[in-house]
Amino acid sequence: MIKALILDYGNVISLTDTEAIDAVMAAETGLPAEAFGSLCNIHRNDFDRGIISGEEMYSRLLQKNGYTKEAEDAALLKKLVDIDLAAWRVLNDAVCEWALNIQKQGFKLGILSNMPYQFLDRYEKEIPPFVAADYACFSCRLHLIKPEPEIYRNCLEGLGIRADEAVFFDDLERNITAAKKLGFHGFVWTGVDQAQKDWLSCL
Repeated sequence: MIKALILDYGNVISLTDTEAIDAVMAAETGLPAEAFGSLCNIHRNDFDRGIISGEEMYSRLLQKNGYTKEAEDAALLKKLVDIDLAAWRVLNDAVCEWALNIQKQGFKLGILSNMPYQFLDRYEKEIPPFVAADYACFSCRLHLIKPEPEIYRNCLEGLGIRADEAVFFDDLERNITAAKKLGFHGFVWTGVDQAQKDWLSCL
């Protein structure tokens, strides 16, 4: 029997356009977009794992891409982090409403997200599903990231359920694949309309 809905944050609860972040940073700083590279890289993983700051992440990224002087510019690094975090703050209100309604029906609501400390410090108390969640599992607080099995197990333990009692949505297929290996009902997120159908198919 299904007991919980578990949601990722980025590109599920949030409306972040990850491809646009580099362009915004380029416009704000005057550096070419390629200076920032992909945000989904080893440096981002360390940021989400809670072992480096956002400033350190961007310093490493700029250094790697040949922007040595910029990598040491504290004001620039802070600006990049501010842009980054603000971009992830944009919420999908329809998803928030759906998740909270599921919880009101008697199901548990969980959050399972790769998330840095600096985002939580600024915005955690402003995001309704975070506040309402029966358990929120954030990577930075465990020093674990998806798709590592231990972070999924922590989420289950926090919710007090088994894997086969959970329905998990994430925008990345590798994270869903890992969840399914542990026994979760898992679906790659494509939008709230499809998610509602997928959820009902598990009940």
